[in-house]
Amino acid sequence: MRKILLSLLFFAQALLVSGQTTITYEEMINKEELHETLEYLADDMAEGRATGSKGKHSAEQFIRERFKKYGLKPFNWNYTQSFRVKDTLAVRNVVGVVPAKGMSDEYIVIGAHYDHLGVLGGNTYNGADDNASGVTALLDLARVFSKMRADGAGPNRNLVFVAYDGKELDLLGSDYFVKHLPFPADKIVCAINMDMLGTTLVPIHRNRPDYLIVLGEETLPSRLQGIIRYSNFSDRFGMDIDYTFYGSKAFTDMIYRTGDQYSFRNRRIPSLLFTSAFHDHTYKPTDTLDIIDFEMLRKRTALIFDVIYKYSTL
Repeated sequence: MRKILLSLLFFAQALLVSGQTTITYEEMINKEELHETLEYLADDMAEGRATGSKGKHSAEQFIRERFKKYGLKPFNWNYTQSFRVKDTLAVRNVVGVVPAKGMSDEYIVIGAHYDHLGVLGGNTYNGADDNASGVTALLDLARVFSKMRADGAGPNRNLVFVAYDGKELDLLGSDYFVKHLPFPADKIVCAINMDMLGTTLVPIHRNRPDYLIVLGEETLPSRLQGIIRYSNFSDRFGMDIDYTFYGSKAFTDMIYRTGDQYSFRNRRIPSLLFTSAFHDHTYKPTDTLDIIDFEMLRKRTALIFDVIYKYSTL
């Protein structure tokens, strides 16, 4: 506890000047923009975004065009990172970069998987929460940080935004990405994964829909531990945050190991998972737009923006 309190005091002193700048850009995150993006990704026309499908290819193009529109730079000369599985199935990550405003050889990787189950038994598995919600947050964060970079206001570390393919195929996309980095793995300060951020269906505590689960904070360098708590102290947030999966060590370990953040952790890279947890609609055709709480998706995205900005500063 003493360590956390000292860390919070350090953050308060180090970030006092940058606080207003953060709020200015954070206010660009809005429900209307989030709704438009998520509605497209979870539409029936996307056919559930199964890896290798036409619908997933359409989602890939949508994400790539958004990265270009927002002004992100190609990653390793290309926005698309492609590879084949068993010489038949094409897996495609979509990657864009917001360079640091000054010289930096350090990186923060922000990711979310965009593939889902597709069409099974005549039913379309739209995956609105899993994981159109995470990709929606990813794209809005890319939009805002790119604007910040264009204005010369930050970030101080390079930000790499990745929409992973193949998560539903044993984390294929994130595993490939981390094994084919064009820079040393130890230059990644933190890898952040967003997987299912859009619902208020399984609160941590009764009558607290403003909740968020964050796993993996203990993997961060000591200088970064406590930043999420510091951000959440703000009146703008004040969410009910659990750093376990509902207090269960077994479930915490299981959930952490089955997400794209674990591909990074396997390479000893500090890695976080942000989620609002699975629920009765997970992996079902009922995971549609009507279960999304867009105000909470906005609030969670804004908190993650604030945390990333602090990670890029310290």
